[in-house]
Amino acid sequence: MNKKALRFFLQVLIVLAPLPLGCVGGIWLPLCFSAFALFAFLAFLAPQAPYKFPYQRPLRVLAITFFVLLAVQLLPLPLFLLKWLSPGVPRVLENLSGSLPAFHSLTLIPAETLLALARFLVYALFFIALLRLDWDKKDIFVVFGTAVVSGVAQTIFGLLKLGQGNSNFFLFFMPDAHMPGFLRGTIYNPDHFAFYLELLFPLALGLLFARLHIFDPGQSLREKILHVSEDRRVIFLFAAAVILAAGIYLTGCRSGIVVLVLSTLFFAQMSVYLRVNFGARRHLRLVFILATLLAVFVGVQSTLDKFLTGNYIQGGRVDYWANAMAMFRDFPVFGTGLGTFKYAYFLYGKETGWVSHAHNEYVESLSEMGVLAFAAFFALLAVLFFSLLRMWIARRHPEIKPVVLGVLTALFAAFFHSLFDFSLRIPANAFLFITLFALGFKLVTHKREFADEKK
Repeated sequence: MNKKALRFFLQVLIVLAPLPLGCVGGIWLPLCFSAFALFAFLAFLAPQAPYKFPYQRPLRVLAITFFVLLAVQLLPLPLFLLKWLSPGVPRVLENLSGSLPAFHSLTLIPAETLLALARFLVYALFFIALLRLDWDKKDIFVVFGTAVVSGVAQTIFGLLKLGQGNSNFFLFFMPDAHMPGFLRGTIYNPDHFAFYLELLFPLALGLLFARLHIFDPGQSLREKILHVSEDRRVIFLFAAAVILAAGIYLTGCRSGIVVLVLSTLFFAQMSVYLRVNFGARRHLRLVFILATLLAVFVGVQSTLDKFLTGNYIQGGRVDYWANAMAMFRDFPVFGTGLGTFKYAYFLYGKETGWVSHAHNEYVESLSEMGVLAFAAFFALLAVLFFSLLRMWIARRHPEIKPVVLGVLTALFAAFFHSLFDFSLRIPANAFLFITLFALGFKLVTHKREFADEKK
């Protein structure tokens, strides 16, 4: 399959992934992972391009360590060794069944951990496949543009539903019983939809600034203004950024509104590395400060009210976090097993309903993975992020620079939002996150000439 066909395949996946409830539950979950796994397989068969970025050797070591530790969770171990490595496992098994098996794995439920490990493998293969593709700047810009258009279409669809008072979730089926009255597109939970838009809002900003060409050397301000006035894509990207920002606010997601403000600040502060002259830098900061003040004026009061009157302070997520940390203390080294949180939690929580997630990606991952795999995984993400950041700082390209800044801001938004939610457990969000991460690497290393770059 040639690169144009692969690019079209990825564009289709980006558009379709959020449609069936974000690929959560039912037949949609295996279909989603199968489709992205097929893309990775086809990408490995396509012509490859070498890729090189800082810290590749430590990244390989961390990735191998992480997957080995997850595989160790699945090994059937004799009882005496199990009691020594993870005494919480035999204690739980004895309390549940009254007896102990001769052999058992470190995970409480091996089948769930095996399934979760398979998903992580698909994520990893998809990420590596994107890195290996022989794509140029135009291909990456087209994929990014498709993602932004998809987010705008999702937002407009949600706005039309809100305006019409449609009581069904998606067109004519599935009663809207979960948080009616909030914007959600075709991802069922408004908080998860806010996360989806948080990834795309800074990307739209990056594409907008790249299209403005305000950082191009050798052009006067008058020439740049004339260029902008004749470019319809600039108008669309500006409108897209506004629509995506409004969509985040209308989801009613407390953390999403905070992330919107912080993302704007992050983009503004990191713009000092765009290597523009002092005057342009000062005006750029002024624009973002005014935009941030407007966002704060519109959203901060209602957001504070939601935090103070919601379920963060009394019960709810604070209790989830405390109970998840209690799980970690009982299973500190190897965890309860990847993918087992919703089954292990009932031993600790007092809630009457079913609690599937801790609403904090870091706490939930720590309780499932244990400290060793958790440290390897988040060290891997941190090294990847700082590797991308280091290469971005060294770039001079007037188009690549702002777009990769949009990617960095999207990653920042994802890492911060994960303190309050589990949106990366939604496949549509996870694959979009990985797409931005991997293609950000592809873009920042495109014809890398750090000394004196030209368009």
